[in-house]
Amino acid sequence: MLSYEQEQLLQQSQTAFDAYYDALGASLVNFVERLGIQPAHEVLTNAAEYLPYIDAAMRTIVIRDESWQWVKTMLGYFIGEYFVQGHAGCWYVETRAESPHFCRTMVGGFEHGLPADAAIDPEALALEFLGQSVPRELAALIAQAQARAA
Repeated sequence: MLSYEQEQLLQQSQTAFDAYYDALGASLVNFVERLGIQPAHEVLTNAAEYLPYIDAAMRTIVIRDESWQWVKTMLGYFIGEYFVQGHAGCWYVETRAESPHFCRTMVGGFEHGLPADAAIDPEALALEFLGQSVPRELAALIAQAQARAA
């Protein structure tokens, strides 16, 4: 049973998730457009095909402080969609208080290629990517995350 504080935190996380998820599609397309990749809208159905292009675009880019949070969110969107699309998974908020990811936005529930109970934290992966020194390698990071989840 959740404590009152945990219930409040979970409710806030669910509300934030709803806004996050509502913004995902349009924001991800805008991000891909800003990277100069076309047709940008197809990232919503073919994220794996966009990985080499986004990897190349982000490899040596210098991210200014004022855009760092936005880039982290967009990379989280992309990483999450990569796994959701590639493994027939879904986005969710972790509701189990015993989980180290409690109240985090996660992807999981995979139907193929990864265990159904595997959980991936796209924002943590985006942070890990942005913490790398240039040249960064998004494709390698995603491959490592996939291997850990398998």
